[in-house]
Amino acid sequence: MKKNIANKCDARIPLKRCLCLVFCITIVLTCCITQVRGEEIEKPQLLNLEEIIKNIQSTKEKLLRDPRGISIKYMLSAFEDPTHDFGLKGNLTVINVIKWPELYIDATGVNVEDSSRFHRTSVYNFVDHTTIALDQSHHTAILYPARFLFSSAHSDYYKYLHYAEGYQFYRLGEPFTQVPTVPECFFSGDYQVVGVEEIDGEKCVHIQRKGYDDIWLSLLHGFYVHKRVVTYGPDQPRKFETLVLSYQLIDKKNNLWVPMNIQRKFYFGLDNEASKHDQVRLGLEINVTDVSVGDIDDSIFTLEIPDGYHVSDLLADEKYYYKNRPFDEVVAKPSWMTSALILVNILVVLLVISLFLYQKNKSSP
Repeated sequence: MKKNIANKCDARIPLKRCLCLVFCITIVLTCCITQVRGEEIEKPQLLNLEEIIKNIQSTKEKLLRDPRGISIKYMLSAFEDPTHDFGLKGNLTVINVIKWPELYIDATGVNVEDSSRFHRTSVYNFVDHTTIALDQSHHTAILYPARFLFSSAHSDYYKYLHYAEGYQFYRLGEPFTQVPTVPECFFSGDYQVVGVEEIDGEKCVHIQRKGYDDIWLSLLHGFYVHKRVVTYGPDQPRKFETLVLSYQLIDKKNNLWVPMNIQRKFYFGLDNEASKHDQVRLGLEINVTDVSVGDIDDSIFTLEIPDGYHVSDLLADEKYYYKNRPFDEVVAKPSWMTSALILVNILVVLLVISLFLYQKNKSSP
């Protein structure tokens, strides 16, 4: 009897061990599967280039075509300028107001050469493809059938992000679709999605034209160009580098973020000494001081040309004239035509007086 019980106990021991082993294996497998699934959930699905382009265009539309309008004020300054290319003392203050289809730009600064203050204002219409630009410093106005220099040169905020460029038109009326433009450059077929990487804590998708162009787009803040490094070619020096340092959410409902601090570095080119290739020729920084959505005064897009301004009207035919130039200014600074008219008037008056005196003398006895 005791022997049978002992045999039964001995038989149960392997059974218990098997059950324990099965239980342990089950737990280990469950943990592994859970971990793998967790990693799959945490690991973002890699987007293809077509999806990335759609996300970029979506942010473009929000930034440029918001029916409420967006106003951005920023300071542009040089933090590195060994060749004095910046040309300004201190900061350039720029106001960009866009309410589709119009873009208002106002820029003020102080020139390095003579410490003179310059002030330029322009309004560009994306649909009519026209610009009116005022140079308050020189009292000139230009009506232009394209994107004029003032409007282009002082839209650095958009340029550094490589966003609005796809919507801009320049002097010859051609769309600006050169290689630096994002996402237009992706259509060349030379760009590939590398993967998801972190740049200073910012989760980005890395897109590359190997040996020439590396672009990191922010996944959390609207697919802006968070960082970009453009080189002259494989194993060649850098041309320029762009980096966004901070973002701000300005429209929670539409999840619209805007970069607030951007740096851009231009490097010495291949025509310089090899020792300078990795040195910054010009380092610029944009600091947004004010940004708002809506409450745009539409009158800001109507630029009145002040009296006395010299106008270059190139919209239809080339016409150059002064708008309601004050008479005292005309007298003080006569043109050759004005001088000729004055001389002719004097001669006419002298001729009339001479004829009058001649007739009087003739009729006298």
